[in-house]
Amino acid sequence: MMKRRDSIKTMILGSIGASMTLKSCITSEDKIVLDQVWKYSYGRTQDELKWDYKVLTGKFFSDTELLTIEKIANIILPPNNYGSIKDAGVVELFEIIAKDFSTPAHNEYGEKVLRRGLIVFDELCNDRFNKDLLDCSEVQIKSIFDDIAFSDNKDNDIQEAIRLFAVYRGMVLTGYFTSEIGIKDLGYKGNTPNVWDGVPEEILKDYSVSYDKEWISKCVDQSKRNDIAEWDEDGNLLT
Repeated sequence: MMKRRDSIKTMILGSIGASMTLKSCITSEDKIVLDQVWKYSYGRTQDELKWDYKVLTGKFFSDTELLTIEKIANIILPPNNYGSIKDAGVVELFEIIAKDFSTPAHNEYGEKVLRRGLIVFDELCNDRFNKDLLDCSEVQIKSIFDDIAFSDNKDNDIQEAIRLFAVYRGMVLTGYFTSEIGIKDLGYKGNTPNVWDGVPEEILKDYSVSYDKEWISKCVDQSKRNDIAEWDEDGNLLT
């Protein structure tokens, strides 16, 4: 179902825990979904478990709306050598955020912002091309997005569209660049082991210091990086 990366799953879904009340209402099909997504075991309250279940199994956007979001997202960030919006699960992010934030506490974000964005974008397309966004060509949609992509456009008639497009653009980029393929696209390596051969010589010269040759041969010899250090009784490094 929703193939989102673990960080998003953890943040929004958490764990199914051990709620007999919740499990009693899970169908066999639902259980397959739960087994695939809820794989963490730290605690959730009864209310959190019920909300997680609602977010996971409910549906916010219609199929047509999801296709529209996918079309918008692909125009904002076209496919590249690393993958596509679909590969990154961006549309699923819109769906799950819309469900998780559709509460009075979040000012009905899914309805008033994300769905409202689709309505406004369709209105712009109908005004200009007499058809919904999903039926417009990429060139036609880009011509509209070019008008609402920049906040310095002072046209009062499209200020709401400008704000909503900024939300969509931000979510598309967030969804893509926090996915596995997005991380690869960024070239981010994380905590990757590397080779350290000491402080650069120019830095040592700036501070008028230098390494002891015997010490550096023992401590910064990368051929011995896996050796366990040994010391004599006086605290001198032997290896």
